[in-house]
Amino acid sequence: MAKNASIPRAKIGLNVLLQAVAFLALFALANYLGFNHYQRWDFSRDQKYTLSQQTRRVIANLKKPVHVIVFFSGESPVAHDTVALLNEYAYASKNRVTVEVVDPFRSMARAREIATQYKLRDNDNVVILATEGRSKFVSAADMAQFEPSLNLLDKPRLKTFKGEAALTSALIEITEAGASQVYSLSGHGEPLLETRSPFSGLKAYIERQNVKVPPLKLTDVESVPPDAKALLIIAPQYDFSDAELHALRVYWGEKRGRIFVALEPNSPTPKLAAFLAETGIAVHDDRVLKTLPIKLASGIVRGILKEITGDFLPGSPITKRLGNVTASFTGGATQSLGLESERVAAADIKLKPLIRASGGYWGETHYTETAVYFNPKEDYIDPVVAASAEKGALANDSVRVDSARLVVIGSSAFLSNDTLTEADLDFVLSSLNWLLDREEIIGIAPKPAHNLALNLTDSQMGSIGLLTMGAIPACAAALGFFLWLKRRR
Repeated sequence: MAKNASIPRAKIGLNVLLQAVAFLALFALANYLGFNHYQRWDFSRDQKYTLSQQTRRVIANLKKPVHVIVFFSGESPVAHDTVALLNEYAYASKNRVTVEVVDPFRSMARAREIATQYKLRDNDNVVILATEGRSKFVSAADMAQFEPSLNLLDKPRLKTFKGEAALTSALIEITEAGASQVYSLSGHGEPLLETRSPFSGLKAYIERQNVKVPPLKLTDVESVPPDAKALLIIAPQYDFSDAELHALRVYWGEKRGRIFVALEPNSPTPKLAAFLAETGIAVHDDRVLKTLPIKLASGIVRGILKEITGDFLPGSPITKRLGNVTASFTGGATQSLGLESERVAAADIKLKPLIRASGGYWGETHYTETAVYFNPKEDYIDPVVAASAEKGALANDSVRVDSARLVVIGSSAFLSNDTLTEADLDFVLSSLNWLLDREEIIGIAPKPAHNLALNLTDSQMGSIGLLTMGAIPACAAALGFFLWLKRRR
């Protein structure tokens, strides 16, 4: 009888061990690659969770880690979208942005800690961005635009989600070295941008851009302060002195300054208008209006409409995402602007129209008369009511240079708290960001919110009920009965 061959147990054990180690190594490697080198796709409607190129540039330039705390209750209509969007920030930043979600009604201990640290209430819905002792709050109202429901008992409906623009703006603010100084000129009857001012809302929105808006009297200084990133001239009631205009010319022409001007048509300022004309923007002595037929008992008369609507024009970084939006200049008069591009081309000044009054409006030069009509020899057809000027810019807008910039609007009443619309506010803030060389946050468009409704007839509802409560359970029972019969055999 042959002797049994000895079984190499040691070799078998070593082989099994090596196989197990190799399997674990491959498993760990697959998990590492899947966790750190995966690809994401956004299949949502309108690419809802796809970050804009502007936001990606801001994230790529982050030098400091940023911790984001989502302090939302479960009832907030933007909570889900906000968290999903911030997860995209974290993914794009390669962990330089970390996200923590805290529900005040579920994580009570953590919520109390955050509420004490940042002085919050339980019903506050805010996103907190913090880095190296600095913090910035973005409220739910800043990230959404609502429209009233047709039913007075229902809550307002979410119209657009503006979370990316608000969060990227806050990200820039807390990572910048300090707040930009934008001086608001005073001494000419301009409204003070204070808490109880008719323009206090405008100031609040500007300050959210990491901008301080202190007042400045040019008569109290020899020149514009060197820390001035821009100047605001809003609704001057009286004209500027020669010394003040000299300071403006030096600031804009020699120091490559940035100026935002919103005129008050009912208070002529010829010296200020002369300064603007030097930049190629002529301020017309007219009023933008149109006439409408009004039916009365005595017949049809022509009424005069002085509150205008306008179209944002393409071709400028300021208006590039406002193409399908309507501007509204309400609350006061508006005068038109003329662009004399050829005259100032030799001075290396480039002019761009920003807003043109909608069809039917014209610039009426005899606006003090009771009856007005369009005179092609004296009036201005298709009037421009907002324009920009840039001196020293290159032909390629993607290349930044130290240029002088100016934005002029032929009205200022629309900036008040009672008349400022969402579209006009976007335009003003885009103008300010353009003046401050912040083009990276101008083009972040809001994402529309779509309510999807599935309308079914009674017969369709009955078919669905029959399928879910009859056909599917019957199929499961038949399958079970078939398996039972098969096992019985």
